[in-house]
Order: sequence, then C-alpha cells, then structure tokens
Amino acid sequence: MLPEHLRDLVAAHLPLIALAEAGPTVADLANAPYLDHWIAMREFTGRIVLFGDVTGHPILRNTGIFTSQLFGIDAKAGWARTLSRWYRLGRPLAPDKRELPDPFGFRPLANPDVLAAALAAHADEIRRLVAEARD
Repeated sequence: MLPEHLRDLVAAHLPLIALAEAGPTVADLANAPYLDHWIAMREFTGRIVLFGDVTGHPILRNTGIFTSQLFGIDAKAGWARTLSRWYRLGRPLAPDKRELPDPFGFRPLANPDVLAAALAAHADEIRRLVAEARD
C-alpha cells in the first residue's frame, strides 16, 4: 500500500502523463499560451520545468516564467504539456549559461534525448507506483 502522499502524486500525475503521450488536440492549443525563447530546466528537486517568455498566459499574461512541472514536449510539433496547461512553443533558447537564471539550482536540459529520457523515467516511476499500489 502506498503512503497517502504518493497516492496523491500518482493520482495527479498519471492522467497528465496520458495527456502528454496522446498529444494535444487542435482545441487544446487554440488558446494555449505561447512560450518563446524557452529551455527545459531541472530544478534542484529533480522536477523538470520550462523557462521562457510567455504571451497569452491566463494568469501571468506576458512575462518571463518558469512553468509548472513538465510532463511532455514535442519541440518539432511545437507543444508542451505541464502540470497546469498546454503551451505552444516558439524558438528554443540556446543553453548559454550567461543568459539563464540559476537562483535555486536550476540546470538546463538542452539535449532533447536527455530531456525525453528524463520525462520517460518519471512516467515509468509513476506507472511502477501504480503497479505497487495494486499489489
């Protein structure tokens, strides 16, 4: 039996992983915020987020942001799924350390293969916890 905090994590993350793996619909992206000059970053906690310039965000409007946790991304198709919403992606930011904030131990994940492997590892861990909870 999983501890309550892990049950809550699995319950929150599993549907988001499924959404990200399915990819967005046209309707999902129709009013999604636009993230330009973006780069994936790993927080000191291990969570992966996006950093970039957002326009059309329903709360933050137009500003530089760190997104909520990233669950899926397809840079070629121009989308990302975070904990809170879909994003349309513009141009990626080159990983020049002089341009990136590092106030709390954020580290760039500019290599698409490393990013994909990290997101897949998180999805695999959530699925492992689901299986453990069934046992």
